Order: sequence, then structure tokens, then C-alpha cells
Amino acid sequence: MQDIYNGFLTISDELTIFPGFSFEQFKHTRFYKNQDEVRIIYLDEQQIIDNRKYIVSLFFKNEKIYMVSLICCDKEFSEKDAVKRKELHDDILKELGINQKKEYSWGKISSDYDARSNVSSIDIIYSNFTHRF
Repeated sequence: MQDIYNGFLTISDELTIFPGFSFEQFKHTRFYKNQDEVRIIYLDEQQIIDNRKYIVSLFFKNEKIYMVSLICCDKEFSEKDAVKRKELHDDILKELGINQKKEYSWGKISSDYDARSNVSSIDIIYSNFTHRF
């Protein structure tokens, strides 16, 4: 995270997500490929954030960023060991000094495992997504 206290996440030199980031702003990046803001947007290639490789997904609600989902790809896990990726994500957040129980003025960050889809991710949720800069 570039600025955890203000909710800024730099995904690449061209894409920084922040509270109030709009779908219209996303459309002006190289990652825009005629996606629809109603569906989950998966960025084409893995992104390097804090020296780790991630699959990045963006979720918009009312044309504003609602959530960014990160799946660390530094280690391979079999489908039956997918829950171990959550442990990796927990460790990453701990290394970055991010307390999953803390809520910020802009939202929160957590490591989550969804047993139904067997997917673990670091989720950055923007609860105040109408804030403007």
C-alpha cells in the first residue's frame, strides 16, 4: 500500500486506487478494455505491489470503487491447499503492519477465505466511496 491511512493503493505507475476512484478514471488507464463497471474487472496480467506478484480484481458500485481484491501469486498452492494462501496473505498484512481489525475513515483491509469458491484474497474495501479529492 502506498498510503494506508488515506486508502491509496498503487497498482502500477499508471493506476493508483483511492477512495472515490471512479470507473470514468479507470477508463483512462491502459487496463481499460471495454469492461463493464457492473462486473468484476480482472486486470490482464499479474501486478507487482510491494515486491510481490498479485492477481488484481476491481469492484465498482455506482461507478465508484468499492473493493480491490488481491491474490498473491508468489507461491503456488494446490486446490486442496487453497486455504494456505490465506495464511500467506495474513503474513503479508502482518509484515506491512496492517491490523485487519482496524477500520480507517475510508474503509478496511482484510485477509479473507471464501470456502464456497475456495479462494483466498486480500480485500481492500472502500466504505466511503463517495468521498472526492
